[in-house]
Amino acid sequence: MEQSGKYLVCVDKSESSRVALHFACKKALKRGGVVEILHIVTPADMQNLFGVMGKMREEQRQEAEILVKSLSESAFQYAGITSEIHIREGRLGEEIINATLEDSNVNMLVLGAAANSKERGQLINWLAEKLGDRLLIPLMIVPGNLTDLQIDELS
Repeated sequence: MEQSGKYLVCVDKSESSRVALHFACKKALKRGGVVEILHIVTPADMQNLFGVMGKMREEQRQEAEILVKSLSESAFQYAGITSEIHIREGRLGEEIINATLEDSNVNMLVLGAAANSKERGQLINWLAEKLGDRLLIPLMIVPGNLTDLQIDELS
């Protein structure tokens, strides 16, 4: 089966991220693509003392590594897909755009959408605006309340 590109899944600790990852895995499995997991660590508040900020940064990085490792294991258990993982630090939306621009093989950006999440809605709106300006790939927004059966039917 010919590989049909990469599905870049942006994740955080939310259940909707896990659902989006499962959706991307099923889609990649059916289409012969690959899945990459992207997690963005946002910078610590700059008003903290330098030593405290460094410790906070290290703790955030460790938490991110545990999260993406768990999600990668989940992707393998769910669909038999070994996914690449990427952890970046910076502003959430900008780092998602940068990661996508840096890899020309990414052919779809996948995000989970939690019900009643104002913050997620703001990110989705911002990314949708930027995709038209800077990227020429689709943005797949996956409802975070999909069941495994619904994922199978839709992918």
